[in-house]
This record gives sequence, C-alpha cells and structure tokens, in this order.
Amino acid sequence: MLESVYDINYWKTFLNGPNFSTEQIPDLTSKVAIVTGANSGVGFETALALASHGAHVFLACRNRTRTLEAIERLERELAETAPHLYPKLDFLLLDLSDLRSVAKAANEFLSKGISLDILVNNAGLGLSPPTLSKDGIELLFAVNHMGHFLFTELLLPKLIASQPSRIVCVSSMAHELQLPVGGIQFGTLGQADAEAPLTNYNRSKLANILYTKALARRLHNAGHDKVFVNAVHPGFCITGIDDNVGSTLGYLATKLMAATRNLAGRTAADGALSSLYCATSLEIESKNLTGRYFVPDAHELRPSPYAMNKELQERLYKYSEDFMAKRGLIPHSSFDTDVCEPLSK
Repeated sequence: MLESVYDINYWKTFLNGPNFSTEQIPDLTSKVAIVTGANSGVGFETALALASHGAHVFLACRNRTRTLEAIERLERELAETAPHLYPKLDFLLLDLSDLRSVAKAANEFLSKGISLDILVNNAGLGLSPPTLSKDGIELLFAVNHMGHFLFTELLLPKLIASQPSRIVCVSSMAHELQLPVGGIQFGTLGQADAEAPLTNYNRSKLANILYTKALARRLHNAGHDKVFVNAVHPGFCITGIDDNVGSTLGYLATKLMAATRNLAGRTAADGALSSLYCATSLEIESKNLTGRYFVPDAHELRPSPYAMNKELQERLYKYSEDFMAKRGLIPHSSFDTDVCEPLSK
C-alpha cells in the first residue's frame, strides 16, 4: 500500500499506468446503480460505463432539465457504442444541500421495491463563497458530506439486503492539504465563514474518507461483510468544477487554475476509472477490499493521518448521526451500539 501523496511512490503510479480499465467491468445486467451528480463530468462518465455494461442506472441530481438532457445524450452514445443494449436510465431528484430533499429522494427510490447494488456518491461542490445550507451547515460540508451521509444511511438497509453491494465515496487528495487543527472543528460547522473557502473544501473531502472508514467498520462488525465501501480520488480532471470560483479566488487565480487544469488535467472518463473499479471490479470482493482509499487509477493509497484517526472517524459519524436524528431524519443509530469498536482502539 502506498503511504501518502507526499511519498514519491504515489507519483510513480502515474508512470505505472492504470490498474483498471472499462474493459474489465463485468456484466452488470442484473445490477441497479445510483450515481449522484451524474449529469456531467466524472459522474456522467461513471453512469455511461455502468449503463454500457447493462446496469439500470439512476442519475441522482438536482436539476431536472440538465439531467434529462444527460439521459438523452447517454442514450445516443450507447446507441452508437452498444446498439445491442436497451439502456435503463432514470432521473432521481436529489438536492444534497437540502436534507429534506435528500430524505425524499431516498424514500422515492426505496418505494420502487428494487435492489440497490451500487451507490456512487460522486456529486460535490468545488470552491464557493462562504454560505450556509438550508439546514444551517457550511454549504460545502453540507453538500459534500452531510447530504451523502443521510442519503447513504437511508439507503443502507437496501444495500445490505442486496449484498454483495458497493458504496463509493468520491473524495480528493485535497483532504491532505490546508486544514484546521484537528482536521475538523465541529463547533464551527454552523458558521459560513469560520474557515477559508479552500479549507472548507478540503475538510469536506476529509470527511468523505472518515465516513468511508467509519461505515466500513460498522458494516464489518455488524456482520455485513459483503457491503464494500471505499473512497477514491479521481485525479485533477477537466470537469467544469472551477466554473464558479471567480468570486472566491479572484479573476487571475481563476484563470490560472483553469489554464492549469486544461493543460495538465485528465479527462472525465479517466477520472471515473477509480470509482468504476470500486463499484464493479471482481477484485473488491475476492481481496475483501473495504474501507480503503484509491487514487488514479485504482491504486490503493494510505490517506492522511487525520483520515486514519479512528477517534475522528467516530466523532464525525456521531456528529452526523446526531444532526440527522435531532431533525427526525433517521433513527438515532443505524447500528447497535455494541457493534462498533471503542474509540480507544
């Protein structure tokens, strides 16, 4: 296992080449998948690859018009590349910045009475001006972590019933960069401008890995060993995530970031490979890979010390769980209290 983005061996993975390709995706004809933020970028490419191998894919997004247009584009591309398929693509309205919308989306899917084999928590906000969500949480943390936490927890019974199943959380190498002392200052999450916008983004990506590890531990200790949950860094991709950062970084910095991404960035299709590996690869089950973190493309990496801190993992899980429970969005605990490792371990 690689040690860190600060380890030279991490950068050598770019010379070693990808460890996975879409040609290695098995037949997914009987599988049902949800991909959040699937109407563009990495999420679109993830949905395309899953659908091209037969999966029934739900595109969970907040913009109906853009998502229906994305579905039409997917159908056109699949008609050209896989004319033998009759793609099953559906829209699921999901606004991760509004927890009531998240609960409604999860319940709408559950009401269909079908399996859920793959959940890819792909959607996310990039740098944006400090503001609060409808639920009073700093917006980047609300969308990138809290919304996905609730969505996953509400869908968890279906994922457990559908074992073997996969959960993929899209994080970033940014989780290792500029952060507050302790990784996350929980007392400031209800303040829009307590931290700089870059710090807000980085801690939300740290939260993705912390949640991945806490959830994987709970699932294992509860005996649900065939629900595999992993986090990925898609790489520095050309996806349009920088389109709205002008008011945050300023004109010159925004232009420099865009130029750098266009010069050195990866395609969205390449960015989807690690997610697709975790969502579909037979190795995930055969090697029992869960609670792990993968970087381009499908190389396992040991994340930052903050991300590996079990006490911080548990504290984030409890904070998120209590926040939802106080608003009546989930029961106080999805797991019995005796299935989790003590914080001291």
